[in-house]
Amino acid sequence: MSGFGRSTPAPGNRTARPYVAPTAERRLEKKLAAVEKSSLVLTEKPVAGLTTRVNEKELGKGAMVIHMGQTDGNTIQLAIHRAIGSVPNALATTWNITPKSQISTLLGAKNPFEGKTQQRVSALKVEYGVSQKVLLKNPDGQITYPDGVIRDVALADARKFSELHASVEGSKTLKPAFLYGGPAVATAELRYLNTLAQSQELQAKIDSETAPYLSYETKDPVTGQTQVAMSWAEGLPPEQLPIVLMDVITTGSYNASKWDVLKEKPARKSTPFSVWGYVEGHVPPDKLARLKEMLLEYAKIRKDYNLSVPQGQKAELAETNDQKAKRLSLHVDLQMAVKRVNEAERFEVKPYVPYDGKSFKKKA
Repeated sequence: MSGFGRSTPAPGNRTARPYVAPTAERRLEKKLAAVEKSSLVLTEKPVAGLTTRVNEKELGKGAMVIHMGQTDGNTIQLAIHRAIGSVPNALATTWNITPKSQISTLLGAKNPFEGKTQQRVSALKVEYGVSQKVLLKNPDGQITYPDGVIRDVALADARKFSELHASVEGSKTLKPAFLYGGPAVATAELRYLNTLAQSQELQAKIDSETAPYLSYETKDPVTGQTQVAMSWAEGLPPEQLPIVLMDVITTGSYNASKWDVLKEKPARKSTPFSVWGYVEGHVPPDKLARLKEMLLEYAKIRKDYNLSVPQGQKAELAETNDQKAKRLSLHVDLQMAVKRVNEAERFEVKPYVPYDGKSFKKKA
């Protein structure tokens, strides 16, 4: 030993420690540590600029977007939706799958036969209505109901009230929109539409005129890509589709015995040229008149309120106390007007039930 303190064994004279085999628990800890060190850490976080909007009016109720991504940043979004535009023999219960990047181009693609077909079908309907005397043509060439009321004017007025009613918070609108025209317009329009829907002769002419339109298939104008139908999903209700899709992804296949029981009966996809009739309902004339009166009052107050709202930051800063007080007062008036409309629409209605002309069977 040299110096002071702890003695240090000379080289070669160290005492070897006895070997202790690691326990099973320790071996597992080492394996887990090695896995953790070499693994990729996946985190879920918002992607800058990524927004998902699904317009059910264009893509169908229950349409969805699936996001898929890898750690290297590669991502793809797929939309599951109803048929867009023109798809020959498409059903209303069909589900298609399309890269989200193609959706806007599909929605923007036009059927080249649409304009001409629309004009010809409209003319066929009016011509048939006139031939059956449910419509008349006055000396000025305008189409009228038998009582002389100009049809386009009456329907435009009814549509104005329908759209106004739909803009009221919490409203429950009448269907179809021509009911807002009042009893006389509703009766005349119903008679005309049912005359069309119950004519096999007219339906045959419309089928002939629409053949080019219906045989055209909407496609991406750049790539020529058409929509791909998910045949296994045909008929699945919108609320069940995500559940079934997850099952297909996790199991690798579609279990028909498990999921087919949920499927809805295939329905023919309607076209802009489908002929619709209605089983007659009833709307109390006095209640409708009161509702329209409240809608006009609401429209006036809403207009006054909108005019009182300052536009832009500069106008907001320049708003006087009197102007602000008037604006707040009009806002209260507007809320009360909404309440009066909601109260006026609470009346018993026998609904007008639509039916497709193709499904109509003439009684023997």
